[in-house]
Amino acid sequence: EDFFVRFLEAIEQAQRSTFMEYFIIEEGEMWKRTLEILRRKAAEGLDVRILYDSFGCLFTLPTDYDEMLRREGIQCYAVNPIHFSLHISDYKMLNHRDHRKITVVDGEIGFTGGLNFADEYINRKQRFGIWKDTGFCLRGPGVYPLTVTFLKMWDFVTGCESDYASYAPRGQY
Repeated sequence: EDFFVRFLEAIEQAQRSTFMEYFIIEEGEMWKRTLEILRRKAAEGLDVRILYDSFGCLFTLPTDYDEMLRREGIQCYAVNPIHFSLHISDYKMLNHRDHRKITVVDGEIGFTGGLNFADEYINRKQRFGIWKDTGFCLRGPGVYPLTVTFLKMWDFVTGCESDYASYAPRGQY
């Protein structure tokens, strides 16, 4: 619960960008409150990007969720979308999943740990009893590797080539 309060404060104060990469995103209170802020920030012109694993969200989000968020001005993509096929060779990448849990705000504040975005992670829903997981916040130069990790996956999924140095914290690298 402490993680989520600080997380919301950080994305609310974003001035330039918010990057999020998660294995599971599930509609509910946790995601609704986060998405309200992200929509507002995107409308203000901030660079808001979301990556989520298509298998991790197979039963938690609509199949066209990334397209829906892009229509709302949020850059969003599903990682390694699942495509059903009769050819066994089409499943060679099926287990290449993205289990990361990363948020980077303005390249200055980073969040990571074991928390996905579903209500059991903030104990608003009891799925397996009281949920305890670790989430932590980084500030300073240690955030840059999280930024680069996000951008590398972003580039892989979108086919873009990011200029990583332009996302370095001010006065670094």
